[in-house]
Amino acid sequence: MSTSFEFTLPDLGEGITEAEIVEWLADASDDVEEDQLLCNAETDKAVVEIPAPCDGSIEEFRAEEGETVAVGEVFVVIETDDPPAGSGGEAASEDEAAQSSANEPADDSVASAESDTTESADGEKLESATERVEHELDDGCEAEGCTGDERVFAAPSTRRYAREQGVDITAVEGSGPNSRVLQSDIDAHAEAALAGATAGSASTATTHSTAGSAEAADERVTRRDLQGIEKQMAANMSESWRTIPHVTSVFDADATELVSLKERLDEKHDEHVTYTAILVKAVVPALQSHPEVNASADLDAETVTEKHYYNVGVAVDSNHGLVVPVIRDVDQKSITEVAAGLESLVDDAQNRQLATDDVADGTFTVTNTGTHGEHGVFGTPIINHPEAAIMGVNRIRDAPVAIDEDTVEVRKQIRLTLSYDHRIVDGATADQFMETVIEGIEDPDVLFGRL
Repeated sequence: MSTSFEFTLPDLGEGITEAEIVEWLADASDDVEEDQLLCNAETDKAVVEIPAPCDGSIEEFRAEEGETVAVGEVFVVIETDDPPAGSGGEAASEDEAAQSSANEPADDSVASAESDTTESADGEKLESATERVEHELDDGCEAEGCTGDERVFAAPSTRRYAREQGVDITAVEGSGPNSRVLQSDIDAHAEAALAGATAGSASTATTHSTAGSAEAADERVTRRDLQGIEKQMAANMSESWRTIPHVTSVFDADATELVSLKERLDEKHDEHVTYTAILVKAVVPALQSHPEVNASADLDAETVTEKHYYNVGVAVDSNHGLVVPVIRDVDQKSITEVAAGLESLVDDAQNRQLATDDVADGTFTVTNTGTHGEHGVFGTPIINHPEAAIMGVNRIRDAPVAIDEDTVEVRKQIRLTLSYDHRIVDGATADQFMETVIEGIEDPDVLFGRL
C-alpha cells in the first residue's frame, strides 16, 4: 500500500540550521530510487547533494529553487510503498515530536540514541531531523536554564554566540524559519540595546521601521537577502574585523625571476601553472620558519595554537560570492600539483560544487587581486578568522627601479601585503616572514633549495 512520505531536510552537520535549494535534480511525478540524488542544496559552508531516502515517485515539491529550508522542515513529498523504517509512513508533526521529546528518559545517552536514530530490522538507521532539532532546542534550554514557556529555537552555535556577546537569548526575537534565532538576530538585539541606552530603543525602532518602509516602497531600491556562502562570508568578515586587531604591512619585490619561472614551468608541463600556485608554494618555507604566522589565538582559553601542517586557502571571487577553498598539505605537493589542485577547486567554486571539506581547516590564506584590474596599487585584506594572517598579491607591473645611485632600470615588480593578528604576530616577525617569502620569489634557486 502506497503512502505519502514527507521528507524533511536532514541534519547536515557542523551546526548548520538551514540550506538553500540550488537545483532540483528530479521533476514532479518522476520515479526515484533510494539514494538517487534529489537536489543540490547550499549551506553557509558549501553545496551538498541530498539523496532520496526511499524508492517512490515525487508527489510534491514543498520548496522552490532559490528557497531556503530549515533543518527538520518538509521540502519534498514522496509517494512510496516502502517508507524509511521508523517513519510510520508519514513525517511526525511538530506536536508529536515535541510530545515524544517530553516522554523520553532523562539519561542523556539513552535519549540521544533513541531520538537521533531509529534502527530497522536489517541494521540500517534513519535519522529523524525533526527530533534532532527538537533535542538541540531542549538541550540548549537546559543549558540556559529556561522554563517550558521560554523555549528558544536556536542552534547550539547560535547559543554559544549569544553567550559570547553577553546577550540573553530568551529575550531575542527570532527571524529565521519557525522563529529560529539567528546570529544576525543576536547582533540586532545587541545593537538595539546599545541604541536604547543612548537614545531610547522605542524611538530607534520607530525610525528604523519608517525608514525601512519608505525604502521598500522606493522603486529605485532593490532589496535581497544574503544567501548561502555569501551570508557566511559576511558573517566571517564581520567576526574577523570585530575580534582580531589587524595590522597590514606592504612590500615590493622584484618579479623578474618569478615571471621567468612561470614561463619555464608552463612550457615544460602540461598543467597550466599560475603565479598564485607558485606563491602558495613559496609561503610554506616562511610558515615553517615562523610558526606563529601559521597559528590561531583563543583569548577565552588564553592559548595560541601553532599548526605544523600547511593548508593554504586561496580566495576565489566566484559568481556566487567570495569563497576560500583550501589546498591541503602544500608542503607535500609540487608546484604543478598545487596548480592542478587550485584549478580544480576554482572550477568547483564557480560551479557551486565545493564540498564542506574543501573550505575547512585552512591555516593561512593567499588572495590574488592582481587579475581584477590594471590600476589597483594595493589593498588591505581581512584575515580569514581564526587564522593569524593573510597575504595579498597585487598585479605584476613595470616600474622604474634604482639599481645604484647612477642607474635606473624598468623592471617587473610585484606588491605584496600581509595583514596579521597583532595579538600573536608583531611587526618584526611579519617583516621577517615576508623577507623569507620574497627571497624565494626573487631567486628560484633559494626557493627550490627550501622546498
